[in-house]
Amino acid sequence: MTDPLTARGSPLRLTTGFSTLVVRARKIPAMSEKPSYLGLLNAIAVGEARGHQVLDAWARSTPCAELAGELRMIAIREAEHAAAFRKRLSELGFQVRQTPPDRFADDLACAGSSASDQEKFQRLITSDSAGRRNDALTSLFQDPTIDAETGALLGRFIAEERDTQRRLEAACQRLAARDTRKSGTAERTDGPALSADRDNPQEDALLGEILARLDRLGNTLETLKTLRPR
Repeated sequence: MTDPLTARGSPLRLTTGFSTLVVRARKIPAMSEKPSYLGLLNAIAVGEARGHQVLDAWARSTPCAELAGELRMIAIREAEHAAAFRKRLSELGFQVRQTPPDRFADDLACAGSSASDQEKFQRLITSDSAGRRNDALTSLFQDPTIDAETGALLGRFIAEERDTQRRLEAACQRLAARDTRKSGTAERTDGPALSADRDNPQEDALLGEILARLDRLGNTLETLKTLRPR
């Protein structure tokens, strides 16, 4: 017997939350017609629930109070999305079907680990995954059969997901700026010997460029001194 969710094609794949999901929904009561976008709703419900767990674990493990507050807010938003889409599936006569976890277990372990926040940003919130996520968001309304209530729910979801991405990118930039300031202070306080302990190539390159510019400026000043009329 043909799976009703795959009758019109292959199972839906959608990158949302923290997983790439292959989704199917399971029908509870009999319905005269199955909405074509059930797989989409199921993917969002599952992905956002997993995203909530990852972000909540990260918020509890980070030593940065400011980042923890931002992560908690976004985690709550992810949980709200999961509940809203689970509710919409129920209203349509279906329930959420869990999908293969993909890399969810590894992401959850990373989020709760003692790894640095920079490492977690690189692992969990990469620019590549953000691009795939935005591509997925722009395609959500391609199905012309989406009903008004589901469409309104999707519209809010898209707006809040884009706001979430902006918040995470801003948090990552603030963290990088803070770490750069701390590294610069350590270099001035402890001298060049600390440079061997640095483990961020980008920060090393930036510091090297700044030092080179300072050297060139010093040489220029010395040259100007020799040219000054006596």
